[in-house]
Amino acid sequence: MTRVDWMLVIGVNGLIIAYGLLRARGTMKSIDWFLAARGLPWWVLGLSMFATAVDSGDYVAIAGASYQYGLSYLTQWWLGLPIAWFVAAYFIFLPMYRVGAFTNAEYLEYRFGPTARVLSVLIQIQYRTNVLGNIAYSTYLVLDILTDWTTQGTWCAVVLIAFGASLYTASGGLRSVAVTDALQSIVMLAASVILWVTVWNAVGGWNGLENKLNESEAGLADALVHVGGYTEPGVPTALILIGWIIVLNAYCMVNHSQSMRMLAARSEWDMRMAAVVAGAITVIVMWFNITIGIMGRALNPGFGGVDGPGVDEIFPHLIQQHLGMGLLGLVVAGLLAGGISTYDSIGSALSALFTRDLYARFLVKYREDRHYLTVARLSTFVIIGASFAYIPFLKSGMANFYLSLIRVTVIPLFVVTMMGALTRVNRVSGSVGLCVGILYGLSSFLGDAANPVLRGDVELPFPKWLMAFWHAYSTGMPTWWTNKWWAYLWSIALTASAMVVTSVWRGWATDEELGKLVYRWRQRGDEQDDSAPDEIPSTATWLEETRLEVPRMPTYPFHVGARGLPWPKRPALWAWLLLGSVTLIIFFVLW
Repeated sequence: MTRVDWMLVIGVNGLIIAYGLLRARGTMKSIDWFLAARGLPWWVLGLSMFATAVDSGDYVAIAGASYQYGLSYLTQWWLGLPIAWFVAAYFIFLPMYRVGAFTNAEYLEYRFGPTARVLSVLIQIQYRTNVLGNIAYSTYLVLDILTDWTTQGTWCAVVLIAFGASLYTASGGLRSVAVTDALQSIVMLAASVILWVTVWNAVGGWNGLENKLNESEAGLADALVHVGGYTEPGVPTALILIGWIIVLNAYCMVNHSQSMRMLAARSEWDMRMAAVVAGAITVIVMWFNITIGIMGRALNPGFGGVDGPGVDEIFPHLIQQHLGMGLLGLVVAGLLAGGISTYDSIGSALSALFTRDLYARFLVKYREDRHYLTVARLSTFVIIGASFAYIPFLKSGMANFYLSLIRVTVIPLFVVTMMGALTRVNRVSGSVGLCVGILYGLSSFLGDAANPVLRGDVELPFPKWLMAFWHAYSTGMPTWWTNKWWAYLWSIALTASAMVVTSVWRGWATDEELGKLVYRWRQRGDEQDDSAPDEIPSTATWLEETRLEVPRMPTYPFHVGARGLPWPKRPALWAWLLLGSVTLIIFFVLW
């Protein structure tokens, strides 16, 4: 890294952070901090959703994952995430939006009771701080390889970056975060293209890629450059494909970083159109990021061995090997922009969950708006700081650890959210389903010999007798019960079955119990709902006051004529066009 490179890195990200702090000056009320006053247009939403989904941790971890899994890793980003955004925008998040919910956990209490709300918050804090840990570790790897700093100096730089992101996030909340995310997404896209073109030329194009892969290992090209090429013992290829799609759907439905943005849309149309924008950009960027990892395998086949560097180091090594002065600075600037955009997104989302769904709901109910806004801002620093506890677990591969861990709590919460929004399951079934799904997830995780603790990649201070029992347990469990790809399906099936059985026993929810909590098509004459909020009673808690302040939003941000929307303004048409195109490419061109 030369002085010019550092000027680019600091200049690009410094300007974006400064703009975020400038935007934060208008954040005076909690509705601005948590929901951006429900005024975000479709293009800001779409860019922000993409920037939140793809961060520096993803850049590094995706390259490391595709180094191992090849183009099979493409399916979760090309199919899983766009499908998730479309399902969320058209069905799952609409009930939350229509009842004026601030968070997805708040909605789960309306639907299933306070236990589901608390469990949702705890699961999301555990799950998303893991992702923040990925960002910190990715940033460390990049700086460690590209600079001659000491280990302590590198980690100090990572902490400073996290603190800087926390600062403007705490100041402005979603009001400033969404706009800075949009700017950072443009820098991230430019960085992906620059690095990809350089490495593509170095590997010699598609033919050179296949030749180099086969030279390092016979048949490796077939396994990595075809979507259906990657296999695992005892796991059908179709199951891996389905698993990738499940992972990204669960990410979107459970992740308040995504629901926080969609709930801040200025209309239902903006929410749906934003899903198209986010999906299209993700398809483009993920092609570059995933194929970079495969090209890295061709150029550097020795990563991931017992004595070699870890697979997650391939991305910073490619930057070091193939980029010169200026270009190096631009790519690192894009990488840090991705990290900062997700620091601010997850930090604001988790602090919103903590403040509204734990602190204000159960601990301190009757304080003024300024008090809760201060709590949200301070908790942002605490949450981002706590994520560094995950670092020791990530050295065996960030993607593998993430994929292994989400089966425990994230998939069950995903199923409960889907069932709550789309079916009439009983109110009690949410807590029952979560408990059943989590118990299965734990048994599967503990029995999976591929998890980093059992492999010895991570050492924990457990007694020897406990570790011996753990090893004996994992050895005796069948693959179809413990393997992560099977576990995703089992978790869905067991959680949903528990909810259905509970509903059959206790009775299905009635229309009076549900109200607007389950998705329904709008009735004729209900297209516009811009009535004034209800009067706020003097005895209301802060949560009740802020909910009544949420403006009723229209279906469309513009007038719709008698003939309906013209075809360029129909989000569903663009959504089907995008999904049809990527499906055709995956199954008929790249399979």
